[in-house]
Amino acid sequence: MLEETHYNTVNNFVDFHKAYRSTHSASPDLRTHFQNYMIPINRRHHMCVSLGMEIVSRLAEYYPQIAKHFYLVSCEEAVEEYESYVNHCEEKNIEHAGPTLEKEHAMVAMKVVVGGREGVLILDPGYHVARAVTVMKDQNYPHTGWFTQSDEPHCKREYCYEISNHCVNYITWTERVTRAGKQQYEMSVIYMERPYRTAIDVTVRRNLVYNFRSLLSRDAKGRVCSGLYFPVVLNSADAQVTLFYDSANDTQVKQKLKFSFFRDPQKIPENIMTHLNNLALQLRMELSELVSLMGDLAGAVQDVEFVKQVLDINNSINEMSADN
Repeated sequence: MLEETHYNTVNNFVDFHKAYRSTHSASPDLRTHFQNYMIPINRRHHMCVSLGMEIVSRLAEYYPQIAKHFYLVSCEEAVEEYESYVNHCEEKNIEHAGPTLEKEHAMVAMKVVVGGREGVLILDPGYHVARAVTVMKDQNYPHTGWFTQSDEPHCKREYCYEISNHCVNYITWTERVTRAGKQQYEMSVIYMERPYRTAIDVTVRRNLVYNFRSLLSRDAKGRVCSGLYFPVVLNSADAQVTLFYDSANDTQVKQKLKFSFFRDPQKIPENIMTHLNNLALQLRMELSELVSLMGDLAGAVQDVEFVKQVLDINNSINEMSADN
C-alpha cells in the first residue's frame, strides 16, 4: 500500500485556498472559514488520517474478521513534558482535555493478547512505517522494540514504541535521530484506549494551516523516493519548492525552485519542464496534472493575505499546544 499511495498535504492546501477564494474575493477572516470549512476526504489525496482508513479498508477485503478490530488512534507529537501531559489528560479525561491538545497525527491500532499477555499492534502508513509494530506491555517477544525506519548517508532515524509505565492508556513513541555522530531524541504520545472519532475534524483540519507541505512517493520499505515539499513563508518572493526524484544512476536529483516559475504554465522554462516530466513519471501522474498542481500551488503561496492568516492561525495553535 505504501508503494501505491502517496503522502499528500499539498492538494488539501490547494483545495482549502480555492474554497476560501471562491467565497471571499476580498480579504475576510480566514479563521472563520477555517473553523467552518467542510474538509473533502477521498481515496487519492492521502495524509495520515485517510491513509489509516485506507489500510483498514484494504485489510477488510481479505480479513474482515481481523479488520473490524482495528481503529484509529490519536497522537500528540514532540511532547516535552510527558508525565505532565498524561496527568493533564487523565485528570480532565481525554474528551474534556481535547480542546487544549493539538493531536496532529493519527495511526491505526489493534489490541492483542499473546498467551495471556496484553499488547497492541500499530500500523502507521502516515509516517511511512513499512511494518506492523508489536507493542507488548511486558516488552517481551514478540515486542518489536527499536527498529531502523530510515538510514540515509546524512541521517539515521530509529523508532521505538512502548506501552507507558505511567498509564496503560498511552503508548510512547520515541524517535532517535543520528546526524554526524550526534543523537537526538524526541517523544510523541499515542492515546490508544479508545478510537479517535474526530480525526478529520481535528487532525486533518489542523494540517490545513501547517506551515510545511509535501507530496511524497514511498517504496515498499517506506523509503521516500520522490516528490515535492516546501515551507509556507510570508514573503512570496522567497517562496520556493524542492522537487526530488531518483535518477537512472542510483542517485537522487534535488532541485529547489521559486514558485514564480510556475504561475504561467505556458512560460515554464524547458529545463524545469524536464524535472517536472521526470517527477510526474515517478509520482504516476500525468505531466499536465502536475503542471496544473504547481500553478495552483504558486497561486496559493503567493496570495499574501491568505498566507499571512494561515501562518497566524498556525502560530496560535503552536502557542496553545506549547502551553500544555
